[in-house]
Amino acid sequence: MQWVFIGAGNMASSLIGGLINNGAAADSVTVIDPNSEACARVVERFGIQSAASFAALFEALPAEPLGLVIAVKPHIVEPVCRDFAAAFGKLDAQAQEQIAPLFVSVAAGVRASSMQAWLPSGTAVVRCMPNTPALLGLGVTGLFASNECSEQQCSQASALLDTAGVTLWVEKESMLDAVTAVSGSGPAYFFYLIEHMSAAAQALGLDAESAETLAIETAFGAASMARTRELPPGQLRENVTSKGGTTAAALEVFDAQGTPAIVREAMQAAHDRAVELGDQLAPK
Repeated sequence: MQWVFIGAGNMASSLIGGLINNGAAADSVTVIDPNSEACARVVERFGIQSAASFAALFEALPAEPLGLVIAVKPHIVEPVCRDFAAAFGKLDAQAQEQIAPLFVSVAAGVRASSMQAWLPSGTAVVRCMPNTPALLGLGVTGLFASNECSEQQCSQASALLDTAGVTLWVEKESMLDAVTAVSGSGPAYFFYLIEHMSAAAQALGLDAESAETLAIETAFGAASMARTRELPPGQLRENVTSKGGTTAAALEVFDAQGTPAIVREAMQAAHDRAVELGDQLAPK
């Protein structure tokens, strides 16, 4: 498959690097971005190709299966899809069948059904909800496939996002709003906790560098232990908590301040906002 990235930002660069590192040939990857400087940086970094437009892309590439990764700001997705539809519509029927485009979107909030309203009829779309640790290959991505996607196309989308970390599929697109509330926005929750743990440690007398190091490394270590899945998080918490000890004293304050309810309400707010954004970006 030929991969075409629309957008040359951080997420696109992460996925392109993952493809190259996993054996994809540089000449099987192309980038399109109106920002010529960003485009040039990605081309130089990975030795891939660039194209000025979809029309130029179709002239340069052979008619074979094409995977197009939409990695642009949400409000740009509609014009991108419409530009593709216009260029694709000028190809003959045989070329269109050979290209059999698969769209993989990492643009936040834009639903697969919205994209399909702007793309040629019957276009296969995989919508993804990655998170920022994907830039380090440590992300987790939720994926949803439209009915038009073949098993092979789903596997190709998985292989692409697997280079950025863990992937999981959801059967209903609406579940991506829940994914957004957990993992899409989730890194910010942990950064928030680290930030305030560090501030509290400084209030207890530690210098700023030591406080930050202790908070960050504790978060990393705890997440690493949970990631082994040898024990559920609740059991790991209990194992650290001695009756009448320091950890118990801290957790009692969390409970007294209503932390479980705060977490539920915060994630519900993130979910509801994701639904609102999807509605706003849908075709009118």
